[in-house]
Amino acid sequence: MLISKLQQIATIGGMSGAGFDNRFIITVHVQKIKSSQTETIPQKNTVHLNIGIYVGDGLDGILFSSYMFENKGIGNSEDQAMAYAIKNINAAQPQLQEAIALGKQRILDYYNKIADGIINTASASASAGNYDEAVNMLFSIPMTNEKYETAQVLIAQYASKSLENKNMTLIRKAYSAWNTNQTEQGAADASEILEDVQAPSTKIQSEVTKLQKEITSRLKTESDREYQLRTKEQQNAHDKQMAAIKAAASVAKTYAANRPKVIYRHMWW
Repeated sequence: MLISKLQQIATIGGMSGAGFDNRFIITVHVQKIKSSQTETIPQKNTVHLNIGIYVGDGLDGILFSSYMFENKGIGNSEDQAMAYAIKNINAAQPQLQEAIALGKQRILDYYNKIADGIINTASASASAGNYDEAVNMLFSIPMTNEKYETAQVLIAQYASKSLENKNMTLIRKAYSAWNTNQTEQGAADASEILEDVQAPSTKIQSEVTKLQKEITSRLKTESDREYQLRTKEQQNAHDKQMAAIKAAASVAKTYAANRPKVIYRHMWW
């Protein structure tokens, strides 16, 4: 329930979308101030909670903004009362959203200072062939940053190179499947592999066509009929770039998901 409430607070404050590095966190700390039981029948449990909402840099342990308030809950048990108190947090209350806005602005200010460094580090990673890592770094630059457009151009560039490498790997696998079994089954296996080719460049499309012609020629010679492989529709330059950026988003998401678990340093500030 706490996670759901934090997501609601972050969404209202405009911090739940893409464009924020996972080092920046919005977190909550709940302390029970007191609990008691009512004298009513049936008897109820009441709790008073002190709730702190924090926005900060979880890696360096820097607090950007915070807001603390009290909430009361009532229920058939103490746990139920605490759950009610948390559920009853008003995510849109002005003072809370002011604190979130302040934290967000300080994060954006932080990016204004380090955007050039992110781009330089990403360029170095790309130069070393770590295109997925570079793309993931560049996706952390928010849309409001003046370097956002530069980052998007580089994302398309590095994603294209990453996709080129992945596509070439698929083509090699398709050739291997065909060369191992030059029958209709081998052709079907190669075709299935080629289905995973994304946003093919002119070079990739040329390699795909070359393999298709080789397979068609071989099968036609053996069975005196054409064997048609499934092919992807040609894309124009704009479509290719859009496909590359879309694929890059998938690359970044997968890369981020597979990174070692981040250990946050906040200690509830």
